[in-house]
Amino acid sequence: MAQAAWMLLVATALGTAAQWLSPTRIPWREAWSARAQTKATEAGIAIADTARTRALIDSGGILVFDARSASDYDAGHLPGALSFPDSQRIEKYPDYAGFLTPDQQTLIYCSGQTCDESLELCLFLKEQGHTNLVLYLGGYQDWTAAQLPISK
Repeated sequence: MAQAAWMLLVATALGTAAQWLSPTRIPWREAWSARAQTKATEAGIAIADTARTRALIDSGGILVFDARSASDYDAGHLPGALSFPDSQRIEKYPDYAGFLTPDQQTLIYCSGQTCDESLELCLFLKEQGHTNLVLYLGGYQDWTAAQLPISK
């Protein structure tokens, strides 16, 4: 029993130290679904709901990036979306940089409100000088829940 208590104490101390020493803190107290919206708003990135996302896609004047993994993209994605996995943003950016102008309206999405891949990709694109970014928070989950068309 004393050994288990000691292990719990050490684990708590190490976890607390990691939290305080990490350059990006783990958001223990905030609602994860609100995190992406808060961070995007702070960065000046527009937010779109499902209706606005559909209107933007239907207008045809927007570039759409799917920030999920390539396998998730292959399983189904929003119409016209290009695969741009956040986990490969450094490697994939040159593939799109040739036609992605700084003011090109670009919509980015991922799985849904509990993922942050689309937020991270938006922030990366903003760092590259892109200014007309739209984050679809509901992502693939809300799109399919609304029974909207997908591509494979």
